[in-house]
Amino acid sequence: RFHSSSLSTRKPSSVTAMAKQSDLIGWYDLSWKGGSFDVCLRPAGQFFCPKFQAQARWALAEGVVSIDWGKFGKYELVVAEDKSMEGNAMPKKPDDENNWRKATFKRALSEEELAIIGDGAGTEWDFAWTGGNFPVQFKADGYNHFKCEDFPSHAHWSMKDGKLFINWGEFGNFELTVNAAERTMEGGPVGGDWTTDWRKGKHVRNMLDNKVVEACEHH
Repeated sequence: RFHSSSLSTRKPSSVTAMAKQSDLIGWYDLSWKGGSFDVCLRPAGQFFCPKFQAQARWALAEGVVSIDWGKFGKYELVVAEDKSMEGNAMPKKPDDENNWRKATFKRALSEEELAIIGDGAGTEWDFAWTGGNFPVQFKADGYNHFKCEDFPSHAHWSMKDGKLFINWGEFGNFELTVNAAERTMEGGPVGGDWTTDWRKGKHVRNMLDNKVVEACEHH
């Protein structure tokens, strides 16, 4: 049976209490009684979970990470110096064996991921193919929405092993390799002949929203 005494007494250290939110950005393994799965603390307080997607936010205050995960609930976790976290769903219920949560730091965001996420709101790219070019947006929200005014569809993006995937609804599925240094991408339809049916992209701008502005640590 789960005993909550360790969670109820754990307090932030003087080091973690002074940590900045940007220090914690990256991928974590989040575990509870029912298992574990990947979650990502993104810039500007954007929280993303591939398995349980929702518009969600996270924040750090005095060594405690607070997560507002929409329909999946709210959580508070105390941060350790190795970026691991222990805490619970809110409201805290020490006698409930389903209430505890633990997070283990896995890795920082890759340069390719940062090229797409930008400062936290996502990025806009000039997207080209044999028929011309047009702007597209990769949103860093809780659903990884992909937006194109010229070819509108309920679309999403994802990344795996440095590859960018676009599920563009009725327009098909695409795979592209991101060059983070050059801020370009190239590829084509999944399973297609990229020598004749290619796609290329070039970074135009990092998108802004109020959360990105508020998160700016340069002031």
